[in-house]
Amino acid sequence: MARTHLLWTTAEAAAFLRISPKTLRNWRSMGRGPAYERHAGRRGVFYRPAVVRRWQKDNTWVIDPEARLSAARRTI
Repeated sequence: MARTHLLWTTAEAAAFLRISPKTLRNWRSMGRGPAYERHAGRRGVFYRPAVVRRWQKDNTWVIDPEARLSAARRTI
C-alpha cells in the first residue's frame, strides 16, 4: 500500500520536481520555488504536495518547435 503524505520533506519535493535537494534549498534561500512551511518542534521545512504541483504547473514552459520555426521563417 502506498504511504500517504500530508507534507513532503525537501528531499521528497525535490524528487518530485526532478531537481537536487540542494537546488531546492538554494531556491528557498533566494525566495524562489514552491511555498514551504516550518513547524514548531519539527526539524526542517515541509512542502504541501498540492502547492508543489501547482508551483510546477505555473512555472513550466512548453516550447512548441513549430512556433519557433514559424518565428525563424518570418525573420528571414
